[in-house]
Amino acid sequence: MFGRDNIQAWLLSLLVSSLLSLFFTTCDASAVEYKDYKSSKTQVDYFSIAVDNNRFTLSVFEEKRTITAVVDRADIVVGTDRVELSDDAVLEEDALLMDGVRYPYDRIYGSKLFGTEEGKREILFTRKTSDSKASRSRRGNLISFADKIVVQEGEFIRGLVLSITGDIEIYGEINQDVVTLFGEVYVGTSAVIRGDITSLAKGVELARDASIYGEVYSDKKKKFGRRKFARDKNAFSLDGDCNYNRVDGASLTFTGSYKDIDSLLPSLWASAGYGFASERWRYEFGIEQTLLRAGRLGIGARFYRQLASGDDWLLSDNENMVFTLLVTEDFKDYYEAEGGSVYLNFSPWQPLKFEAAYTQEETMWLEAHNHLWSLFGGDKLFGDNFGRVPQTYREASILEIDSTTNAFLTASLSYNSRKADEGYSNSSWAASASFEWSNDDLQSDFDYRRYQIHAARYQKVNRRATFMLSGRAGFSDGYLPMYKRYYLGGLGTLRGYYHKEQMGSRFWMANAEYKVDFPGSDLGISVFWDGGQIANDTKLSGDIDVKQDVGFGIYIDDDFIVTLAKRMDSAENDNPKIYVRFDNIF
Repeated sequence: MFGRDNIQAWLLSLLVSSLLSLFFTTCDASAVEYKDYKSSKTQVDYFSIAVDNNRFTLSVFEEKRTITAVVDRADIVVGTDRVELSDDAVLEEDALLMDGVRYPYDRIYGSKLFGTEEGKREILFTRKTSDSKASRSRRGNLISFADKIVVQEGEFIRGLVLSITGDIEIYGEINQDVVTLFGEVYVGTSAVIRGDITSLAKGVELARDASIYGEVYSDKKKKFGRRKFARDKNAFSLDGDCNYNRVDGASLTFTGSYKDIDSLLPSLWASAGYGFASERWRYEFGIEQTLLRAGRLGIGARFYRQLASGDDWLLSDNENMVFTLLVTEDFKDYYEAEGGSVYLNFSPWQPLKFEAAYTQEETMWLEAHNHLWSLFGGDKLFGDNFGRVPQTYREASILEIDSTTNAFLTASLSYNSRKADEGYSNSSWAASASFEWSNDDLQSDFDYRRYQIHAARYQKVNRRATFMLSGRAGFSDGYLPMYKRYYLGGLGTLRGYYHKEQMGSRFWMANAEYKVDFPGSDLGISVFWDGGQIANDTKLSGDIDVKQDVGFGIYIDDDFIVTLAKRMDSAENDNPKIYVRFDNIF
């Protein structure tokens, strides 16, 4: 059993790790100081547009004179390809036309916004004193005349976002100002705006949690002077993290990283940690360079010694740690991996992501520590690592893990239109596909091909009811090592069965759930069905039983879920299974 000295040592290490984690989190939040964007000394005034009550004032600044036109809002004609302020002042698709002289938008370098409490707003556009096509291409401005501008989550715009008549929606990160003359601006929850925001003729709508460094100038939404500070991401950061599982026991990890918000310099990170029960050091070093900001194309490499698991898709380490700490239940199986990978990622459209990688790693077997402490576990012991696998196969696989090198190529494509902060409030799709190939030509001790596909639909039936449907399948050719095989049963799969009750090399699984929320509360209830089929080193066929279960769940604000499920076959010990989740399998 776990002795008193070991308990005291573990509690002391947990206390120290928690204090250090808090300390470094505080350092991370306070050590970064935001630096306001400053115009270059080589900039000069280009032209400005101001609105005061119902009058628009347009001014163009030339070397020896200023040309000004003042018009009433009622006299402005907004067309599909031009805005006529007056006979001598016209905003065309690519330039301002003033007294017969064209002032192209692509010469705009930056902007300065001004406003008063009385509602007057002015935009002053600047240009470089020495201008060239090469310098213009490097500015990173996003300018449109009438087309709607949408900056997706994860997208970064280095310069100014400007629309003449079109609307602007921001979910990503903007380094300078956001300006529309005759359109509307919407700033979403995930957005980061480092400059000012204005709409001269219409309104500005802001999500509650948007991060805005500058001012918001708009008389429509009465948001003048609103300023919200957020932590700058262009800096070094240092974080601490604590984990707890049946192999490493309590572990403490520190990670230092650097990220350049302009994506010009490579991002760097390094971490070091220690598993107190396994007495093993953990580390990772990584570098990633953005090659193309517009398509979020990047290349990177990482080198590591980590405690790895093939069960990350079932639940996160944080959720699993709750079970290990509270009820002596670890739902993951582990092995140690030491090696490295090089990868390429590409996201031309925010919901769509692609990644390809080559990985080579040495593996090592680590036993579970059955007598680790938990708060409400009583005399219950932790199960063995891969303890659900047949014993003869498990013993052979332990030797295999300790004596092999696995090298493989992977490619994955994913799509998810559901935003993290929306929960299940809107209908959306999620889908993914992945391929993994290991072969001796890649300096590997294995020869296999492994495929996985997944698709899910979240359908909002009405404001109280949601229907969720998910399908997942995995196939393989060749020989799969134990830690690469598929497992069904229990948490996140077939909820009426024991956890990871079935093992195989090919499977399919479907989950359907109908959820209803109670009015005026965070409570909800659901009914669900799970079904699946799995085969081990043989093809799926009608001779293999289809495993099914039915059950119901109780939700508390989508973050705490209790399910009761009953398997539909006639197996022994088929009592209903109760699972608690802090996330949803969908």
